[in-house]
Amino acid sequence: KQWYQRRVRGTGYRGNVNSVEGIVSNVACQAWNKDYPHHHSEFHPTSHNIERYGLGKHNYCRNPDPQQLKKPWCYTTSSWIRWQYCDIPTCSTEFPYFEH
Repeated sequence: KQWYQRRVRGTGYRGNVNSVEGIVSNVACQAWNKDYPHHHSEFHPTSHNIERYGLGKHNYCRNPDPQQLKKPWCYTTSSWIRWQYCDIPTCSTEFPYFEH
């Protein structure tokens, strides 16, 4: 089981969940270094984004936009859904200093 820390909006999440939650289930995430099917310019795996947010040549859920978004998310491989939050529960408040 994997979790993210709500207090920092999942910015430190480094797990391997790579599909989204919501009405449409089992939609895979688009790799952060790809622009298909959704073009995005601000969240590519630059050295800053790799170090700070864990972006890379993978499609794992991350949150490189904590000012706007509340938990790990990804661009999807569905042409109909640009991005969506990932189904990752929050950490227990008993262990507030660790992300799993």
